[in-house]
Amino acid sequence: MAIEIREYRPEDEAEWMRVHAVIMTISHAWNYCIQERPAYEGFVSTRLVAVCDGKIVGLTDTQYENEAGEFCFLKDSCGGYVLEFGRLPDYAGQRIGKLLIDATVEDAKRKGFHRLEYWTQDRKAQRYYARLGMKEIGRHYRFRMRPPEEVKDQLGRTYIGIEYIYAACLPEEWPLIKEKYDIITKHPLEPHLCIGYEVRF
Repeated sequence: MAIEIREYRPEDEAEWMRVHAVIMTISHAWNYCIQERPAYEGFVSTRLVAVCDGKIVGLTDTQYENEAGEFCFLKDSCGGYVLEFGRLPDYAGQRIGKLLIDATVEDAKRKGFHRLEYWTQDRKAQRYYARLGMKEIGRHYRFRMRPPEEVKDQLGRTYIGIEYIYAACLPEEWPLIKEKYDIITKHPLEPHLCIGYEVRF
């Protein structure tokens, strides 16, 4: 089974969106659904697809910072933040993820960048990055909580209703947060531990 890694093309959009939607259904990596292909206007980006028998079976997008620390965790130099990464479940075992990562590294080098950050709250992805030997650079919990009464009262006076608050905290703060606030724990809004990994080259 031959896998080709190539740059995304405008004519790929409809198929890219379908593949992206399938990947989303088997991963906890995304916090929201998209209905349009991200363009990353104003930023340098790497947009790659994995193709098998003429069909897209995997994808990855990386957006590069204009200024160090703009959206990457580490701030020592401008980096690439990997926003999209995955492959169709029927193509497991074909090393598609590694091929996409390696191709992204090479493209980043050509563009003058020397590091990538991969952040995920999906446990399978976390194990995968660790197996590849990526360096862990940080952790935080992402969670949704019901707003405290004082927040509802204050914003309610300006005609704003709050269904829930989406928040993040460090792992050492998590026990206190759970004790103090009304955390939503049922799927699909359950808390997740998000772990960041770096590839430096």
